[in-house]
Amino acid sequence: MPISLQRGCNRILQVSERRKKIHESGLLNTIELVITSPLRRAMETSIGIFRGQEVEDVNISDDFTKANNLPPILALETCRERMGLYPCDRRASISTRRTCFPDIDFTMIESDEDAQWQDKEREKLEDVANRGLRFYTWLLDRPEKEIAIVSHGIFLQQTLRALREKLGIPIEDSHLTRFANCELRTIRIEKK
Repeated sequence: MPISLQRGCNRILQVSERRKKIHESGLLNTIELVITSPLRRAMETSIGIFRGQEVEDVNISDDFTKANNLPPILALETCRERMGLYPCDRRASISTRRTCFPDIDFTMIESDEDAQWQDKEREKLEDVANRGLRFYTWLLDRPEKEIAIVSHGIFLQQTLRALREKLGIPIEDSHLTRFANCELRTIRIEKK
């Protein structure tokens, strides 16, 4: 139990530090949309960075969001953690998450319960990469130019590798390494 508490406290500190750095850089003012994984740890990070709120203070009104020019936060199943076996990678019901995270838009998630997570088999890395390519295709159809993605290391790493290896998009080697917790990487991909 103390390990969980330590990790949670560490994540809160990481989010606070990341928000401060993003705010100081001016990046916070350019983001038009935030895409988040529907797993609790990613949504807490999204709210902490892009709303400046701790989890217990997430009840922010739409008027506040619009008045302060805050980007909308959209939960998307496609950019979640590698699925299967580990209960920490299984999401809670969306009806529960809507109560806990009223500032996040869950309309893109089709099922209330986590129908994709399997308890007996871990998702193959190739399947994670293919899911990442579907996510990339979805991103290309978005009208926004500056999008923040709050996701998970394995998903992001496999997506970037697939973009380079399967689509030939020039991604620097330094962007293909394992992500640290709450790490920020800025990657510009131009639409063709």
